[in-house]
Formats: sequence, C-alpha cells, structure tokens
Amino acid sequence: MQHHDEDPVRSPLLNLLTLVTLVTVLVAAGYLADYYLRDSREDVTWYPPRMHCDLRDGACRTDIGLSGTLRFEMQGDFASYEPLTLDVQTSGLDVESAVVEFVGRDMNMGLTRVELEAVGDGHFQGVGELRPCTETVMPWRAQVILETPEGHEGSWYDFDIHR
Repeated sequence: MQHHDEDPVRSPLLNLLTLVTLVTVLVAAGYLADYYLRDSREDVTWYPPRMHCDLRDGACRTDIGLSGTLRFEMQGDFASYEPLTLDVQTSGLDVESAVVEFVGRDMNMGLTRVELEAVGDGHFQGVGELRPCTETVMPWRAQVILETPEGHEGSWYDFDIHR
C-alpha cells in the first residue's frame, strides 16, 4: 500500500472563513488602538451645569456624580488677551488634577488649555486668556476637566465676549 503525503485541496468556504477571521481581528485591533491612543478629552464623563449661570456674576456650580460638586469661577476683564484668574473648588471627589479648556462654541478658535495648580484639598487655580476674535459677540465655552481615580469627569460653562 502506498500513502501519498499530498495535502487535500482546501475548500473555498474554508478560505473565505479564514479571510473573514483575519479581517475581524484587524478591525478589532484598530478599535483597541484607537481606544487606548486617542486624546483624553474624548474620554470625559460630562455633567451638565445645574442651571444657566453667568460667570461674570460669580461662581457656577455643578453636581459631579452622586456626591461630588464642582465650583468654577473666572475673574478679570472678559476680553481677548486679558488675564483671567481661574478658580476650581471640588468637594466629595478625589481630584488629582484640573484643567480648563476654552473653545469657541460657534467658531473654531482652536483650543486654549490651562493646567491649574493645586493649592489645597480639591482647590485649583491658574491664569488663562482668550484668543482674539473679529466678531462683535464671541460665544465661548470653558470646559473644566477633573482627573479622578474613576477617570476624567467635568462640566462646561458658556459665556459671551462682547467687543
């Protein structure tokens, strides 16, 4: 008796299933890479402000999660290239760091990011400024992002600059 060591010809269905499996693995690897390498701002759990608050009138507050609060205040002349004192106070949260990002609401003004300095338990301060705009009224958004053991959490505060 003679044995042939020839491989049987693969069926076209097996070739198709192998190809589909490889494509699935590549797509999954792409999603994982995107998840771990993308910008951290996309991974923020956002909490809406309690109600409309005008930062010109004083501090604004937001509930963060079930037991935390965020208090945000900006002081200074609300104008382009003028220093704004930024003050973030938190309670009921374990906050490792705080950042304020200024973004244009209706117009891409780029991103102005201010990393705040820790000055006490859950208290952070810094100085930022807004970019100039040719519009008569420029709507801005201050995004406050807190780094906590649970991840990035934050809120936003809308305000307008009048030329």
